[in-house]
Amino acid sequence: MKRKQFVLSAVVGLVGVGILLLALAEFHEEIAEPHLMSLDQQIQTAVHRFATPGLTQVMLGLTWIGSPNLLFPSTAVIAALLWWRRLHQNAVTFLTAMTGAAILIVVLKLYFHRTRPDVPWALAEEHSFSFPSGHSIVAVVLYGSLVYLPFQHLRHPWERVAVSVLATGLILGIGLSRIYLGVHYPSDVAAGYLVGCSWLTTVMLADWGVRRMDRLHGLYGGV
Repeated sequence: MKRKQFVLSAVVGLVGVGILLLALAEFHEEIAEPHLMSLDQQIQTAVHRFATPGLTQVMLGLTWIGSPNLLFPSTAVIAALLWWRRLHQNAVTFLTAMTGAAILIVVLKLYFHRTRPDVPWALAEEHSFSFPSGHSIVAVVLYGSLVYLPFQHLRHPWERVAVSVLATGLILGIGLSRIYLGVHYPSDVAAGYLVGCSWLTTVMLADWGVRRMDRLHGLYGGV
């Protein structure tokens, strides 16, 4: 029953987040205005001014680390390991978070239908739609989940700080890499972070609710 309630809560949350984020349509219309589009391009160009061969290799590495083509197959492996370690609730939470992220990426990209930046200096090539950044969504949800789930098992504060700093660095680095490589506008990345944070928060709240019910059942189940 508790697992069903978790899945139901997460599905309802996914629908709610989807509806909420469709309000980005207004934002999407605004960023299509000439002055905001110009600001997007100015930021993109400013980031590119720092380009060097070495930094480009770092950015290509970061964008590979954040690639949905890499991370979604990895999801099954991570979930299987969690299940094998008998962390069943963690496995369900992680799978729910990543599945929801995949759905949101497809739906929102098709909805907004924004084309990729057209810059002559682009250092990578993408053919899907641009808004929001799928890399940014996946980075937030995956690395955010890998911070949230182990917290209850890490005993020392420095371990929690180290995991949080590493995950935050990867999330920010992956988003920056998409701008640096010329495959996303800054507004695409910002929207991706918003979508990822909104969905991950929904999943974490659902997970917290299930764990709270487990604790209460443990306390009062025999009464």
